[in-house]
Amino acid sequence: MRFESWPILLALIPLVLLFRRWVSRNTPAAMAFPIPVAAAGATRSPVARSVLLRIAGIALLLVALARPQQSFTRTDRSVGGIDIMMVMDVSASMNIEDLGERSRLEIAKGTMESFIQGRENDRIGFVAFSGEPLTLAPPTLDYGLVLRSLRDVKIGVLKDGTAIGDGLSLAINRLRGSTAKSRVIILLTDGDNNVGQVDPGTAGDLAAGYGIRVYTIAIGREGRVRLPIRTQGVFGNTITTYQYFDNALNPELLKKIAQLTRGKFYRVTEESALSSVFREIDGLEKTIVRSRSDVRHEERFSKPLLAGLALLLLELALSRLHWRFAL
Repeated sequence: MRFESWPILLALIPLVLLFRRWVSRNTPAAMAFPIPVAAAGATRSPVARSVLLRIAGIALLLVALARPQQSFTRTDRSVGGIDIMMVMDVSASMNIEDLGERSRLEIAKGTMESFIQGRENDRIGFVAFSGEPLTLAPPTLDYGLVLRSLRDVKIGVLKDGTAIGDGLSLAINRLRGSTAKSRVIILLTDGDNNVGQVDPGTAGDLAAGYGIRVYTIAIGREGRVRLPIRTQGVFGNTITTYQYFDNALNPELLKKIAQLTRGKFYRVTEESALSSVFREIDGLEKTIVRSRSDVRHEERFSKPLLAGLALLLLELALSRLHWRFAL
């Protein structure tokens, strides 16, 4: 609520009361005969009630002259959202613990989870792949669904292997019909393509043709690494043994896919580096939000104006008729 014209008039309301008291003090005293006897329980004389009506009417007229207005704000938001597909390798080698105390998979899941929780207004989907790909969540604004899919994904459910081309092409298929301003794939893998029906280079060309940008992340160290193998002991305890083998990556392939699609390639050999990668991607892919606010004011002077006039007319009528006879 605001007052558009002469809000200082509101300050005159207490002055009306002061003026009335000043007039009453400076009016010569008079006694009328016969003296009216007040009825039992009466608290105010007819003259006092007349004065109260007059003061209330004048106060309401002053409020109306100040032009009270009710303000309404309407905000229009134009959101240029981004559709993002998270594509993660869940092959057996993701169990390797060469980035810290946790496995590659656990580190990747934790970092992706933080990335998803930091997004707004973007549709996000999730594809897991090893020897075959599987869509666990289509592009959606239901981040809870995506996070549950990410947390529940396990190694060994899908056929073993590393089908990078198949995983990438499935994500492209999920985005090709999107009308979002920007479409992005984040591909994380720790190996080289060794199975599948789609060549990764062909999938990269396909993404470029649809205008989909691909950020590729090669996670893990190359060379001799150890893979933990955990089995259940006789007494219910977990027994961990290690199998050593040579880990093979193909950074050139991932670089090529990123260059074809105007994305970027990242090499991650430490746990903290993966968090930095996702922070950089988060900064590069920002949703554009445009807001426009319109403020509308509606007049509210009619009610106090009508009420004030009604009180003054009532006071005039009663002072001429009923209260005159009451005296």
